[in-house]
Amino acid sequence: MKYILPSLISFLLVFPIFAQVSAQETSKDMVADILTQDESVVQAVRSEGENVWIKLAPAYLADSITVRISDKNQGAYRTWFNNEQDLVSVDGRSNAGWSDRVETKAKYIEYWHNNLLVLHLERK
Repeated sequence: MKYILPSLISFLLVFPIFAQVSAQETSKDMVADILTQDESVVQAVRSEGENVWIKLAPAYLADSITVRISDKNQGAYRTWFNNEQDLVSVDGRSNAGWSDRVETKAKYIEYWHNNLLVLHLERK
């Protein structure tokens, strides 16, 4: 019993620090603003230059994500390098780190999961 109480207190002291670090994973220096984010699917976002990384929740690592880009908010979708409007990410990711990265100059970037918008970004 005398070991359980100090362990519990240590856990409670460390947990708020862990929660703050997790919340800060979304970069303060992002080149895009988050318009919409379903944090149950996309836990964190970071961007630098033309690159955008997302961190999917562990429950969604095996799923595919569709990325669409446009020049206007809710405007016509642009095509990717493969001449398709939808860029579908590889499913079956094995790590829980930054799971997806796209490189684009598009003003708006949308991430879709099962036909639901889970992340919508606007480049600054």
